[in-house]
Amino acid sequence: MNKPDEQFDEKLTNHFKARKARTTLSHAQQQALKHSVAQKQPKKLGFALQLTSLTCALGLLAFIVLDSNNVINTAPKTVLNTIDIHDYSFITTHEIDQTGSYASAITQQKHALDTQLANDLRRHQQRHIEYGTLVKVDNDWYIASCNDEVLVQIKQSLLSDLKERHAVESNINTGDMLAMAHNGKGQIIALKHAGVGVRQCGA
Repeated sequence: MNKPDEQFDEKLTNHFKARKARTTLSHAQQQALKHSVAQKQPKKLGFALQLTSLTCALGLLAFIVLDSNNVINTAPKTVLNTIDIHDYSFITTHEIDQTGSYASAITQQKHALDTQLANDLRRHQQRHIEYGTLVKVDNDWYIASCNDEVLVQIKQSLLSDLKERHAVESNINTGDMLAMAHNGKGQIIALKHAGVGVRQCGA
C-alpha cells in the first residue's frame, strides 16, 4: 500500500476506536437502558388499550342511538294497530310452503264479498221488469235472462203461488220471450209474454 493510504487508514481506525470508546455504553448503562425501555412499553400498551376501549365504547353508543331510532333494526315494526286490514278487499300472501316451493295466494275479504252481494242485490231489486227466454220446463221453469247472462230457475212452489194469484200469463211455451216483473225486494211477482216489441234479447 501507499504510505499516504496507510496513514489515512490508521487515522481512520484510531478515530473509529476513539469514537466507539466514547459512545459505547458500559454494562451498567446497558442494563439501565433495558430497564427504562421495559418500563416505557407498558405505557405504550396502556395507551393502545385506552384507545381501543374508547373506540369500542363509541361504537356501542352509536349502535344504541341508531337502534333506538330504528336505523339498524332490519325487522319492520308492526304497524297493524294503525291500519285496518279489513280496509283491503284482497290480501296477497307469499310464502315458502312445506315442500320448499314458493307459493302465493289471494284472499278476498268476506266484507268485500258482502259488499259486492249487497250491491248486486240492490241493482237486482231496482229492476222492475227483467226479460228472458223460457229455455226449459220440467217441474221448474228455466229462463235465460237477457240481463247479466243469468239462468233464472223458478221452482214449482213459486209457480203454483203465482198461478193462484193469476200472475202467470197463459199459453207460455218453451222458446217464448218472457217479462218477469219484480217487486222492490227483487222477488218475481209476475210472468207474462214480453210483448210484440221484444222478440229476443237486446231487441
